Amino acid sequence: MTSDVVGTARHQGLLRFRPEFPLLAATHYLNTCSLGALPARGRAKLGEFLDQWDRLGASAWYATWMDELAALREDFGWVIGRPGSEIALAPNVSVALASVASALDPIHRGDGAAPRTRVITTMLDFPTLGHQWLARAPLGVEVVVLPSPDGLSVPLEAFEAAVDERTALVATGHVYFTTGAVQDVAGLAALCRERGALLLIDAYQATGLIPTDVSALGIDIYVSGTLKWLFGGPGNAFLWLRPEVRQALTPTTTGWFSSARQFDFDVATLDYASDGRKFEMGTPAVPSAFLARGGMSLLREIGVEAIHERTIDLGAGLIRLADAAGLPVRAVRDDARRAGIVAIEADEPAPIVAALAAEGFVVDARPGIVRFSPAFYNTEQEVADAVTVVARLLARH
Repeated sequence: MTSDVVGTARHQGLLRFRPEFPLLAATHYLNTCSLGALPARGRAKLGEFLDQWDRLGASAWYATWMDELAALREDFGWVIGRPGSEIALAPNVSVALASVASALDPIHRGDGAAPRTRVITTMLDFPTLGHQWLARAPLGVEVVVLPSPDGLSVPLEAFEAAVDERTALVATGHVYFTTGAVQDVAGLAALCRERGALLLIDAYQATGLIPTDVSALGIDIYVSGTLKWLFGGPGNAFLWLRPEVRQALTPTTTGWFSSARQFDFDVATLDYASDGRKFEMGTPAVPSAFLARGGMSLLREIGVEAIHERTIDLGAGLIRLADAAGLPVRAVRDDARRAGIVAIEADEPAPIVAALAAEGFVVDARPGIVRFSPAFYNTEQEVADAVTVVARLLARH
């Protein structure tokens, strides 16, 4: 099987960045939706942090580290089309969600009507979204989990039937983490706005891959992180709230970085920052911030649009090859509705993934599927070879 069968993906010139990722010389890496490969510039930025720690000690906070955190907020703002001042840093999405959830339990209306206590999510969303509000059931929060009629996505009509005057929040993904299906975020936003609910989008599988303007889409709350398509590794996430929403909500789970005057060290007064830092917690993970800045440097240099187009083409080629091989593909066929994930069904995916790894192909397992996620740095030949190997392995099981 050759790369000719895959077709030629757009932006062949992006393969010039392959030498920046040592992992690609050691393995056929098709698992970016789990963890983006480490770019050399990320390692260099981490080394910069360690050098500063060696040379400056605690004075590095004031000399450079606070500026790096501010620059990272600008990077995150750039990727979603907003000023960096509106960004809150977090160590992971769970912490960012906890800050938001603390301000939403439950939402009381100013007109004296009953509070909105319902949160709607879906069975295809990452568990963090549901768990955050299931844990608040003792506070009166009700979580509604919408089913998927086809195992790929949840149609807008299902949300239309579920969102009512009891709904405080719709919390769902921009891209579903098992199927790669892209949600109609703008349609969801319009629905929520019409019915008085807020829309929270978990964009971990979209940020850096799908060009995004959160204001144009009408999103109220947006969370994401650096682990995947931002090539920044674990330890960094971020939160954005529409300015009007940020002003209206006050977190009750907080930390000293949310203070308007954090270096006053005033234990008796809590005045929240007026910008995105209002929803920050404690001291950020500075080494992770440096790593993330390396990944964001790469993203700014290439541009999200080019990354998106090449990734979508590689995924489409993978689907064509899998179809030709008679493999059971679980993926959206419309390129406009699919992100960076292509799943192939398997009764026992873990042994298949382990066998692929033994032959030098790194993918991932989720219940009932072997999950592939080629990125801009993968070649057409790698995709073709991966399908050949997985077809052989599935034939044995």
